[in-house]
Amino acid sequence: MKNNEVRIEYTETFYNLLNDLIAHLSPYSSEEQVIIRIENFIERFENLVSFNSAALPISQPLLELGVRTFREFTADNFRLLYRIKEEENTIRIIGDVIISQKQDIQQLLINYCLLHK
Repeated sequence: MKNNEVRIEYTETFYNLLNDLIAHLSPYSSEEQVIIRIENFIERFENLVSFNSAALPISQPLLELGVRTFREFTADNFRLLYRIKEEENTIRIIGDVIISQKQDIQQLLINYCLLHK
C-alpha cells in the first residue's frame, strides 16, 4: 500500500480568525505569548493530522446542525475546525476555523459572514 502525501493548508477565513483571536487575547498577556501558544497549538495539530488525518472527531456543534464535513481539534483552550480532501496521491488537510474553545461556533460563523462578506 502506497502512502499518500499529506498537505496542510489554511483558508483566508482561518487567517482572518487567527488575527482576530490574537487581537482578542493580547490584552490579557503579551502578543508574543499569545502567538507562541497558538504556534504550539497549530504544531500539535499538524503533527497529529500528518500521522492520521481522521484521528480527530467530527465537530459535534456542527454535526448538530447537519454538517458532517468538519473535524475538530481542541487543546490549550483553542479549537481548530478542518476538512479532509482525499485526492489521487494526496490527502489535503484544510484548516478553516481557529477560535477560543469558549466561543460559540454557530454565533461566530454568523458574525464572521456578516463582517467579512
